[in-house]
Amino acid sequence: MVLVLCFIFGINWPIPPINQIHPIGNNWGEYQNYGSGGYFHNGIDILTPDTSGVEVRAVASGWVKGWGTIQQELHYRLAVCDSPLTYTGRAEGWLYAHIDPTKWHKNLGDRVEEGEIIGYLVAWPVDASFDHLHFARISDTGATWQRFPNPTWWFIQNPLTIIQPNTDIEAPIFENARSGQRLAFCRDNRNNQYLNPDSLVGNVDIISRIFDRTGFTTGDTVWDRLAPYRIEYMIRRSDGLVVQPWRLSVEFSNILDGSLVNVIYKQDNTCRSQGDYDNRVYYYIITNTDGDSLIEASDTTGKWATGLIGDGEYWVIVRAEDVAGNSSTDSMLVRTRNGVNVDELPVIVFDRSFEITPTVGHKERRVNFNLVRAADVKLRLIEPTGRTVCVILNRQLSPGWYSIPIKADNAGVYLIELCSGNYRYRQKLIFTD
Repeated sequence: MVLVLCFIFGINWPIPPINQIHPIGNNWGEYQNYGSGGYFHNGIDILTPDTSGVEVRAVASGWVKGWGTIQQELHYRLAVCDSPLTYTGRAEGWLYAHIDPTKWHKNLGDRVEEGEIIGYLVAWPVDASFDHLHFARISDTGATWQRFPNPTWWFIQNPLTIIQPNTDIEAPIFENARSGQRLAFCRDNRNNQYLNPDSLVGNVDIISRIFDRTGFTTGDTVWDRLAPYRIEYMIRRSDGLVVQPWRLSVEFSNILDGSLVNVIYKQDNTCRSQGDYDNRVYYYIITNTDGDSLIEASDTTGKWATGLIGDGEYWVIVRAEDVAGNSSTDSMLVRTRNGVNVDELPVIVFDRSFEITPTVGHKERRVNFNLVRAADVKLRLIEPTGRTVCVILNRQLSPGWYSIPIKADNAGVYLIELCSGNYRYRQKLIFTD
């Protein structure tokens, strides 16, 4: 499924002062579990120091397509669509949740103007200092959006990528994933099967423990612990040779599907993610990725295949970043012991990123890679069904840098596969008209 979403940029904050950053109590994509199972937090919780009568203002003009509650009086919400009620196709809009139903508010069908008061925050009885607006970018279909919660109601974009100003001043923070270990290493998508970092074998998940802060405190050191925006990793041999270029692990920028929380967060007895009023601990499975920002069930096929690179010492390096661009890096030296000498492997090793870059013209890309030793190389374009569309390259190549053009007759989603010996690298590729 290819999703085409029309993102917008540059909105004010939805509670006064609208031109000033506010403390965030929960972040987009953050792990949450209040006793009924883990899920993604599908919005941002904007906290306010006031305890009553806090105005909620529209960040953009639109029409109210949803008004109601998902469970009780604390959870009344307004859904304001960018498109009029006469448009019934999938459209985008804004969710403003925890609106006080006993005070004046906008109603279903009302027109809303940017900056207009649309309601007031309800007092939060669980903890008065957690009075907040749950704010999200959403989409749905129909003349009204009264079906919440419903699978057709999608949470589509992290509001922090749009809100201005955002003067976040603190970089994400790494913590030990295990006692005395910056990272943890688990057998591929297995719970409680952790490996000695000095003896890594087979297919491995890399686990990193990270949280972010904005520098604008909620007044509670636990609530200040947020999910970072982006995590990526690389692996290089102790002699400096890169065997895995920087690869995106997760980016909390777009669509969230709560059923996929286990793709991102580790939740076993050893690395247990937590997200409630009293605990905020986030363990990320950074190898569960296909390299793009869309979180999918198929991302669990991602792994570190330690048996394909030869035994030796390797630096695993992880980088975390927030929306404002503050970043921090952590690393750990590990050893693989699969009984395979690196000289025995006819492996393609990249000393810079395996890249797919656009070129001039429609339906055309270039695949760029570096071959460090002479080898038979096969490059092919595949449909998601596994059918080979075309074999682009199938011959012996000398060591060196290669840039190979690829084309597709039709727009769509494909896989590009690069093979040499027992090494296979695949990456998703989308051709557009």
